[in-house]
Amino acid sequence: MSNKLHIGTWNMKTLLKAGKMQELAEELAKIQLEIVAIQETRRSGIGLINKKDFSLYYSGTKAQIGQAGTGFILLGRIMNNVIGFEAINETL
Repeated sequence: MSNKLHIGTWNMKTLLKAGKMQELAEELAKIQLEIVAIQETRRSGIGLINKKDFSLYYSGTKAQIGQAGTGFILLGRIMNNVIGFEAINETL
C-alpha cells in the first residue's frame, strides 16, 4: 500500500440525477483519487451518504433546491478515517 494520498477536485454540475454518484465514484476509482472536493452538487441541506465503495459529505442550500452545493467524496482506505464533518454553508 502506498503512503501517498491522492486528492483532487471535480465540478459535477449536478449529483441529483440517478446514478451520478455511482458514476463519479467509478471514475474516481479508475484514476485512483481518494479524497475529492466536489462543486455544484445541487443537493439541499447538509448530509452524509454512505455507500459500499464511497462516502459523500455534502452541504447545499435550503431555500433553493437544485442550486449550488459543495462536498467531499471519499473512496477506499480513507472512507473510515473521518472523525467529523462540519459544513459552514453551501460553498464551504
